[in-house]
Amino acid sequence: MTLTARDVAIILSVYENRFLKRDQIQRLHFSNASVSACNMRMKKLEEHHFLDRLVKPVAAGSAQAAYALDKRGAEVVAGALEIERHKVRWNRANNRVEFFFLEHTLGVSEFKVCLDVALSSRREELLFYQRGDRSHLRRISITGARKKYFVVAPDAFFGIQTGRGKCIFFLEVDLGTETLSRFAEKVTAYKRYWKSRQYTEEYGFNNFRVLTVCESERRLANLIQATGKVGGRQMFLFTLFSKIQSVGPLGSIWLSPFIDLPTSLLE
Repeated sequence: MTLTARDVAIILSVYENRFLKRDQIQRLHFSNASVSACNMRMKKLEEHHFLDRLVKPVAAGSAQAAYALDKRGAEVVAGALEIERHKVRWNRANNRVEFFFLEHTLGVSEFKVCLDVALSSRREELLFYQRGDRSHLRRISITGARKKYFVVAPDAFFGIQTGRGKCIFFLEVDLGTETLSRFAEKVTAYKRYWKSRQYTEEYGFNNFRVLTVCESERRLANLIQATGKVGGRQMFLFTLFSKIQSVGPLGSIWLSPFIDLPTSLLE
């Protein structure tokens, strides 16, 4: 099989996000082609072991496919990034994950896909995008708190270059499994991380915002309320997956404690 430039781009997108659904790949790389064209190419990439196809179980209807890197795909990544194969962060065992981890990772991927699509038609540029891993985990000591420390462990860290400067964000994907008290601790940790200037010393930026995307209006309201109770204000922005899919993450879809009207990330 001879790989096209689009094939390589697909493989790199899957690697960057770890898992992608077929419809996410279609939005990124087949916007001017049919669904069947996307399906046929994905089948070829799977058959030739560039991508691994995972069946994501659903409660009703047809099973949904998610794609991960496969052995030959890892070799393509190494070549495209001009790095040695052992430096590619992948092995086959990484593709076998529990259902919730897959769902959460696909949620993070959904934000990135929507962001890429939105930026493709705008002047702003993505400065960097890093999927959350242990290198971003921080234990923040809180004086007088019940616990010795709270944890900052974002799902992604990224920056956007605008005409007015750089906007830096941490991303949190919320699937409703975390208690509100635990989420409030997370808000407190981010506040302390900024106030202590530890963040500035580590990354070189002065400010950041924390974005949280969730699935339901009720959960959205509860998260905003919990954030407000511990003093979280404009630093923390919230929206729904349905909003980033229909309007795009750069639209005026973000809510924050003590702000009545939705705002944009870049305002």
